Amino acid sequence: MSLYNFINLIRYKSYLKNLIIFLPLFLNYTSWSITNFSKLVLPVIFFSFLASSIYIINDLNDLEVDKKHKSKKYRPLASGLILPKTAIFISLFLAMISLLFFFKFSDFKIFILGALYFIINFFYSIFLKKIKYLDILTVSSGFFIRVFIGSIITKLTISNFFISQIILFSLFILVCKRREYFYSYEEKIISQYSLKELNLFSKFFLIMNILNYFLYFFYGERFTYSLSLEISLFIFSGLIFRYYYINNKNKNFDPISIFIKDRYLMSFSLVYIFNFVLGFYGFY
Repeated sequence: MSLYNFINLIRYKSYLKNLIIFLPLFLNYTSWSITNFSKLVLPVIFFSFLASSIYIINDLNDLEVDKKHKSKKYRPLASGLILPKTAIFISLFLAMISLLFFFKFSDFKIFILGALYFIINFFYSIFLKKIKYLDILTVSSGFFIRVFIGSIITKLTISNFFISQIILFSLFILVCKRREYFYSYEEKIISQYSLKELNLFSKFFLIMNILNYFLYFFYGERFTYSLSLEISLFIFSGLIFRYYYINNKNKNFDPISIFIKDRYLMSFSLVYIFNFVLGFYGFY
């Protein structure tokens, strides 16, 4: 087994999602410090390993289906570059070292959340993904767990508006991802959702994301009265509209790859970050 096949097996590109653990700290820049950021580095790394163990279990379960997918058929397991028994060993090893790290962590709640993530997504890989609506809600819970881990480690309280924003945004991303299934299989795969249904859901969650973000300014518990919060609404709106546009235009849609490759999405993301950096240094 080559190193190249190994890093593709663990889906290293998906590690970007685990940066969400930094989100409670990042969006509360009055608490920015090297100490707080450094507290999150190892948890992000080991949570990434834990997520990789789930990705492998999912790939093992979907082995035959992935062979019919336009891009997934080139994954190490589907293409036969890595044997299933080797993949099982790697998955167990990654899960074991990750959960052991969280068990040794100072706050036992981190271990509970890590174990909960593993259990929920294990059952998702086995059968929950086949249950309409529950499949999307199950994956969405993973984003929720990541945020809570970041909040507990940094001891930062997250508001109800922040929690609802994470849920709404993750549901929007997941609904968009489901649309890709209609176009990416060489043989017709019967979906539990209709394309019309997913189009309706994607529009609904697009609107709800922006509305929830907007309502935060009137009813949310603000950590700062800097203009960076107001400006972030317009940047976020541009980002989510761009994502929606790409999802409708691009039928072979891989969220992580598109996010990295699309210069507009990348620009919106960098400007979003830069906006909070300016707020932190008191430029407005």
